[in-house]
Amino acid sequence: MDMPQLVSFIQSAALVCALLIPNSITLAETPPTSSIATTEQVPLKRPEPSQEYMFTYSKLYGQLKQNRDYQDSDVKLGLFFIDTQTGSTCRINKAWMEKEAHYEELIIPSSQELPLPIDANLRSANPLVFIQLPSSPTCSYSFVVMRKSPWVEKVSLNDVQVLLPQMQSLLNDLGGLFSRWFTPTITGVTLEFSPSTHSTLRFADGTEKAINNHKVQITIEELQRHGSLALHAPTRRVLPYIPK
Repeated sequence: MDMPQLVSFIQSAALVCALLIPNSITLAETPPTSSIATTEQVPLKRPEPSQEYMFTYSKLYGQLKQNRDYQDSDVKLGLFFIDTQTGSTCRINKAWMEKEAHYEELIIPSSQELPLPIDANLRSANPLVFIQLPSSPTCSYSFVVMRKSPWVEKVSLNDVQVLLPQMQSLLNDLGGLFSRWFTPTITGVTLEFSPSTHSTLRFADGTEKAINNHKVQITIEELQRHGSLALHAPTRRVLPYIPK
């Protein structure tokens, strides 16, 4: 076997070995480290069962690019993973982007929003985006219109009146050219709190509103009738409320 044939044979063997690696094992599970030879045998820790999602960056960018037009607004489009049974936010164990030798881990905030940077250069590079979640519950990804920052202490009528047109505009833009013909009207907000928040909220006139499944819906009409709503915990997310 001459030298070109030998090189071709080695390359083919390497490709076959790569294709035989199980799908559940990826290079992204461990960031690149220096390779130091060692003879010490280290027991392998069995990984916890998990759900793993993979997207191309361009697929997620197609929706999240709307945020570039709302940089000076109070609202944005967020990406979350949602429990298909309860509608609660799923916990993200780990998320990262990788492209060939490049690796970048994403730092997950307490809100569990996927903090994907919006960048045209990344769109051109089009890395793979990996997200690991616990094996249970079953989750699916969801883009949501939301307020950029939480509300603390209270929610006033003016707060909601300023916010709703911005939410409606972003929702319409997501629907496209003819969205105003069929996009539902937002009539209030859904306040979402941390899972440990179980209590009632009180309007200025003393009327109480119960928190169910760490969420409560507030309409413009309620704020007009009862006054501002006092909060004893900051909101985790502020979402549009669209009555069914």
